[in-house]
Amino acid sequence: MTYDHTLTGLWIATALGIMAALIILWSSAYVALGRALDVRTDRRARQAARAQHIQRTRATEDTVALALNDACCETWWTSCGTHHDPTCPDHTHKNA
Repeated sequence: MTYDHTLTGLWIATALGIMAALIILWSSAYVALGRALDVRTDRRARQAARAQHIQRTRATEDTVALALNDACCETWWTSCGTHHDPTCPDHTHKNA
């Protein structure tokens, strides 16, 4: 083996080592970027879910408040809207 062959082999080994190091660095950066994007996507999904939950909660609260405001008497409320108290203004008297 001559001196030129030794240098050529050394250059090839060095180039392969550098390429291997670059591949390892690139793949590490790729994995780190993927994790960062996953965290960002998860955070956005949680924020969107939280916003939807707040909207649904407010809509439910508004519906309950409206129902409570429209309730006229205890008997009507507990009888699912079928009967009224005799003193209720919405009580209809049936004449036979």
